[in-house]
Amino acid sequence: MACLHTLVIIRYNEEKVNPWKDPFVRWLLLLSANEDEHLTKTLEDIAMNRDPILQKAINKWERMSQDSSFRQAYDAREKVLMDEAAKFAHAETEGMKRGMEKGMEKGLAKGLEQGIEKGRKEGVQQGKIQMIKSMYDLGIPLETIAKASKLSLHEIEHILGYK
Repeated sequence: MACLHTLVIIRYNEEKVNPWKDPFVRWLLLLSANEDEHLTKTLEDIAMNRDPILQKAINKWERMSQDSSFRQAYDAREKVLMDEAAKFAHAETEGMKRGMEKGMEKGLAKGLEQGIEKGRKEGVQQGKIQMIKSMYDLGIPLETIAKASKLSLHEIEHILGYK
């Protein structure tokens, strides 16, 4: 069974890690040292004063960096990594955009559905109020209007503006 190990390279922050005290931290930081001039200088100082193995690694890296074929391979790898990062960023942006569009569509559809339902209910309510007023204008007793509309006498009086 294959086992996958993941190594998260820590970002150099002088308050959180100390490469002068921890050899493991030195090696982790060495992997990303080319991106930070201050870190590179710190690791070179440590290599010169305390860590001969780190010094060998830095010397080997410098020799390899002088080799044009190694440099080309390194640059090609960096380009591939940058292209991949750009693809992922683009894919994430597109995914967010599509998700927002779908969400808006669903939200609008749901809002429209709710609006139609609310409009329907308000229309029924307005129709009922109009019917109550018309029955009252025809002289029909309030008790009869209440029975016909399935509302209480108090509700009928409220609609008609009594009390």
